[in-house]
Amino acid sequence: MYLVVVSLFAIGGIGLTIQEVPSAAYAPSSSYQAVVPNTLDLAERAKIGIHHAMSIIREDQDYEMPWTGGGFQWSPLMACQPKYMEYLPMERIMSGSQQKLDLEAKMVNMLASHIGPEGIYWVPGYENKPWLGPKDEMPYANVHGQGRMMRAMAIWYQYTKDPKWKELVDRMVDGMDKVMVVHKDDYAYFPIYGWMPNEYFRSCYTRRGWKDTVEPTHEKFGEEGSMFNHQGHLAGVLANWYMLTGNKQALRLSGELVRFLVKPKFWADFQGGEYPGVVGAEQAHWTGHWHGHINALRAILEYAVATNDPRLKQFVRDGYGWARQPMFARIGMVGDGQGCGCGRLIGLAVKLAYAGIGDYWEDIDLYIRNHGSEMQFTPEDCGNKMIPAVGGFAANPAKDDWAGCCTPHGNMGLFYAWDATLRYSDGVARINLLLNRASPWMDLDSYLPYEGKVIIKNKTALEAFVRIPLWVELNTVHCKVGLQSMPLKWFGRYLVVKTLKPSDLVTITFPVVERSEKWTLPAQLWGWWPGYPPGTVFTFKFKGNTLIDMSPWPTQGSQTPDESRWRPYSERAKQYASDEAPMVNVTRFVSPLVFSW
Repeated sequence: MYLVVVSLFAIGGIGLTIQEVPSAAYAPSSSYQAVVPNTLDLAERAKIGIHHAMSIIREDQDYEMPWTGGGFQWSPLMACQPKYMEYLPMERIMSGSQQKLDLEAKMVNMLASHIGPEGIYWVPGYENKPWLGPKDEMPYANVHGQGRMMRAMAIWYQYTKDPKWKELVDRMVDGMDKVMVVHKDDYAYFPIYGWMPNEYFRSCYTRRGWKDTVEPTHEKFGEEGSMFNHQGHLAGVLANWYMLTGNKQALRLSGELVRFLVKPKFWADFQGGEYPGVVGAEQAHWTGHWHGHINALRAILEYAVATNDPRLKQFVRDGYGWARQPMFARIGMVGDGQGCGCGRLIGLAVKLAYAGIGDYWEDIDLYIRNHGSEMQFTPEDCGNKMIPAVGGFAANPAKDDWAGCCTPHGNMGLFYAWDATLRYSDGVARINLLLNRASPWMDLDSYLPYEGKVIIKNKTALEAFVRIPLWVELNTVHCKVGLQSMPLKWFGRYLVVKTLKPSDLVTITFPVVERSEKWTLPAQLWGWWPGYPPGTVFTFKFKGNTLIDMSPWPTQGSQTPDESRWRPYSERAKQYASDEAPMVNVTRFVSPLVFSW
């Protein structure tokens, strides 16, 4: 089986080229039937993520997507639709799904066609689309959208191997550098005053240029009251593009933008000061827009990795720790509790771990097993019907509707965790998360949280390092290769299995532990718990790292606690009551493609 990739381009009005590129040209792939534990399977979640995206593309609206199930509100073209374009290749290599490739290609073509010859991704003028904003100011360019479009095209460049994507990204690097940013001393920034007054439009660039190029004095400028949300992405994708292609202009501009982002005036409590004895601006402390700060921290980290800057790496490490404080980070319910928050945090934590800055695998395991997957609508949430909502991510913890921002980041969070589960290099497989995963090197069957059992089906690896979660006592672990018990060798929390042969079956077992933890409700910045004052103590019950119960139950728009009104997690106590994992027949897809994201 070969995954067919369709690329269509109408670039800058130059013309249309159609290519059908079988992945066999650069990456042979395969699929096969397998009976596996019916536990969290991110590849199966990817299939429904693709279903959602393909279900909401509106052919009658030039392949736009609505903002929520309620329809068009403000323009997904400004920032959010390129996020769908980014996650679709990720989830196709996870799952092998070929759902509506032709429709996807037309949507991608539409987005690529909006990049002008000067290297700006424009929202073009339309006569009958009031959600796109004032017609007399079209076209306009959302700064956030520039970064998202560049990230999407960097993935498509790796996915299709088509040089046209490199041409487009290089053009945008030049456009950002020469047209949209303001250069000053050794740093650069995007202005935040455009010509349109309303939210999501007021900080857009137009053909008239910027209304005012004054340098922001604090972080609370820009869309949604956050300069970081407005322009935090671009420095990161520029650094990644340099590492992918060697574009030195991208690295220089990334460095200038990062030097602006880390200025002390944008960090710590800009109004009330800091804790005694702490210089918060040097420790990446902050208040305000949670998503924007995660965007900025990831961008700073990506530049730090590209330049091997240890001071910036430590800065991001500190900022990540600070970002986990609001809400209930133990289950990935972070920031404002939206479905996109956990996906963003998974991406930052994985990148920190990849860079060797710390061991964040326990955090990532907790995130993906709980809010990182629970906020996705499944068929079971929707009456076992494959309606368009299935595969989307909820806009709030009540899980009452999907949203055009939450869905892409949530689905990218699935990919980040899937990518991190198993990494391979030079004959060595490193298993960081005990999740179901197929790969060219080995397959992983996880029985968690029902049973403490993981089966590794080796293909090509010579040795494996298997990380055992923190809740497991290492002296309770047992390992067999075939029927033979093996002496345990450890590298930290990684169980080392050497001298593997093709077709070896490795079985690792340990007891499953149920435990309760008490966590205190912080200040209700977002109000998802009406009826519970800050300081209310909640009890979380875990089976392994999977939340199976909580007490008291949160409410959903009611003063009376009622678990039936709180859809996430409400069925888990029943679902995971058994100590034996159910089995299911699935189609497993394997592609050797590894994205640099």
